[in-house]
Amino acid sequence: DGENVYVAYGPGVFGINAESQNLLWSYKPENGTLFFYAPPSVENGRAILGDFGAAQGLFSPQTIVSIYGLDVSGSGVQPLWTRDDLAKDRIVAGPLQLDGIAYVATADNLLLALEAETGEELWRFAAEFSIWAQPTYHDGVLYISSLDRHLYAIDAADGSHKWAVELSCAMSAQPVVTPVDNLVYAASYDRQGQALDLDNGEEVWSVQATDWVWSAPAMADGTLYFGDSSGNVFAIDAASGDLLWQSGIHTMNVVAGAVQNPPLQIKGSIQASPVVQDGVVYIATLGNNESEEGLLVALDAANGDELWQTTTPAPLFTTPIIVGDVIVVALQSEAGVLQGYEVDSGRLAWNYLPPES
Repeated sequence: DGENVYVAYGPGVFGINAESQNLLWSYKPENGTLFFYAPPSVENGRAILGDFGAAQGLFSPQTIVSIYGLDVSGSGVQPLWTRDDLAKDRIVAGPLQLDGIAYVATADNLLLALEAETGEELWRFAAEFSIWAQPTYHDGVLYISSLDRHLYAIDAADGSHKWAVELSCAMSAQPVVTPVDNLVYAASYDRQGQALDLDNGEEVWSVQATDWVWSAPAMADGTLYFGDSSGNVFAIDAASGDLLWQSGIHTMNVVAGAVQNPPLQIKGSIQASPVVQDGVVYIATLGNNESEEGLLVALDAANGDELWQTTTPAPLFTTPIIVGDVIVVALQSEAGVLQGYEVDSGRLAWNYLPPES
């Protein structure tokens, strides 16, 4: 939210102040078998989150998935409500809170609109398969990408259908809207990014990647930046779809603490969205499979040239964020669940591990 970072890290969720790394709050449910994957949504001192589900018991194959509302405005956490009667499959996407309503996507094909303060269901929209991406809101409309190959536009007020377009493959990337061009961008597992008309979903342009596109592109100064599962990064003119440059993240300078000469060749698979600031594109990658280390890379936004890279102690699956002069990544490592790196050099600034309880 500009100052604080909110993280789902497996057994629980927490919030910290990014500058001081002081813990703001943490939450772990009593059921120790629960797992959290989707990031929490925090607005006005209220956190909305969903879990990955827990088995009901030995004699029942049904999974119980819960959605939670928490008051995190004070020094601790106060539960507001819990709903275990809405979703029947895990929560993968972070909820979206707008004007007192929480929009929650589920792996059992639903987008739920809930009263954020009480958890009361206002409406639901059903796709044909799982929704793994957070919806994107613009001017009263929610744009939803689904594994059923469709991009949907629905009315945020009541969930009614406006239009739907079937693309050629499943999508887990959040749509990106640019009102100035009247376009919504969708990326999919068919190695393709597409721009569609906001009003009717008609294709305006498309561009080819080299592999699956997992996450949303980043938009900055009229340019879209995205990466694919083969470690390639693309800069596209957002209005025309013209390719401005393509760069590959296929070498690693440091592996297991040792400088590589020549650099190690890697695939560098990208599953996170880029982050763009002050003419620099920051890319988080899965890095090197053999050493199980990730790679954080800074590229020149004008031409894709590498400015610096730093090896991280675990693969990077999630989109980094920038707070001040530090870029923060989330990872699963004994060294830290969060790590902050200096944006101008890639040097490690700090580590953070959540409390044990």
